[in-house]
Order: sequence, then structure tokens, then C-alpha cells
Amino acid sequence: MNRILVVDDDPDLLEVVQLILEENNYRVFPLMTGRPIFRIIEEFKPDLILMDIRLDGMDGRAIFKEIRTREMTAHLPVILTSGGFTEDYVMREALHSSDYLEKPFEMSVMLKKIEKLL
Repeated sequence: MNRILVVDDDPDLLEVVQLILEENNYRVFPLMTGRPIFRIIEEFKPDLILMDIRLDGMDGRAIFKEIRTREMTAHLPVILTSGGFTEDYVMREALHSSDYLEKPFEMSVMLKKIEKLL
């Protein structure tokens, strides 16, 4: 069973995404803050990370860049999400994530992108 770490500070969206993913046979670790992300990655060993760019008190872009620089996490597929940034912005900022979802997004689109990466 593939493991997905979902990082989003919106509890309602986090719950819906978790339910949808679990219904589609993914094991999910929901996380509302990026602070413990590297400890969680080490313990949970996700196959993919779905992470919001705008996190409460943290910048998901900085976390993403750190993920890419660490040897133990550089290989992980990361789908960035945001309601405040366009895909063009993400590309201009050289945030070379595996994929991007602009909020609000359709759950079916999210599932297709995850399936493609796994």
C-alpha cells in the first residue's frame, strides 16, 4: 500500500483528502504544519508528499527546497498545492515539484496525478 504524507493547514481539506485517498487504498499521514516534516518522513516513509505552499506560519516553498536538498528526501515525488499561486508562478520560482494542483482542485484530478507519479 503506497504511503502519502499530506501537509495542509486547512483541517477540512486535510480531512477530505485523507478520506478520498484512504478510499482509494492509500495509507495517509495528515499533517497540519511543516515543522515536524522531516521526522515524519523518517518515521512514516512516504512514497509521495502532497503539500500546500501556504502553511500557517511557514512557507511550503522553503520546506520543498529543503526536501530537494536532503539526500534522504530528494527522490520523493512532491505535489505542491495552493490557492494563492498559479502554476506559472511555481515554475517561475523554480519550484520543480513533481506536479502542481491549484486550489480548489477536483479530487479525481488529484488521484490521477498521484497515480501517475506512483
